[in-house]
Amino acid sequence: MKIKDGYLLRTIADTNIVVPVSERVIEFKGMITLNDVSADIWRFLETDREYDEVIDYMISEYNIDRDTASKDLKALLKHMEDSGVLCNAVN
Repeated sequence: MKIKDGYLLRTIADTNIVVPVSERVIEFKGMITLNDVSADIWRFLETDREYDEVIDYMISEYNIDRDTASKDLKALLKHMEDSGVLCNAVN
């Protein structure tokens, strides 16, 4: 899974904002605001990743257990999938 082309993460006034660019502007009206952890995961997903690879990254970066990482990642992926910015989402 990975972030679709045509979306950029920018930090503006200490706020992480996802904005569409190019032809994505036509299909996506608005922007997404992410907290710092979600923005970090976004950056990690800019390259194609397997679900377990993201979980392992979260465990190592945030010192959390696998169940918590999985629960949090599923919620974030659902939000991204519902927003249409994610390729190959896995639940």
